[in-house]
Amino acid sequence: MAVERFGDWNKVKAKLNGSMGARLTMAIRQATIRNALFLVREIQKGIRNQAPGGEPFVKLAESTIERRKRKSTKALIDTGFLINSITQKIVEDTAFVGLLRTSINKDGESMANIGAIMEFGATISHPSGATIVIPPRPFLHPVMAKYRQQIQKNYHDAIASVM
Repeated sequence: MAVERFGDWNKVKAKLNGSMGARLTMAIRQATIRNALFLVREIQKGIRNQAPGGEPFVKLAESTIERRKRKSTKALIDTGFLINSITQKIVEDTAFVGLLRTSINKDGESMANIGAIMEFGATISHPSGATIVIPPRPFLHPVMAKYRQQIQKNYHDAIASVM
């Protein structure tokens, strides 16, 4: 199957190589930064409200609440390491939003690994013979899904502002 181009492609090439190309690059970069910062705030807000993207977390088990003593009774909020580790990293026009592999808690544990357990759940065989089931408490994917169209619109608007 062949694809045919139509229109004045030399004109398009000239525009993109001129100042419009630089303006377009800058507009996309700015939209990327805004979108990444927005998603970080919404993920953190979702954890604080216990319903990222509008999807409520499974409640904590009573045994977990008792073990925490006077600390938070909210899921994913105990020491604050997880919520404070959610970040963004921008490289050119690409953004990473989530938990960096280099982020560790006070015990030296990878926050990315802990985040994966929280996001997807886990079944852990304890050395005592007990089986611990951690239900999934997705905090990244629901926010990304909820705001997908908004993020796309932000890019569309950024591109349209240059054209």
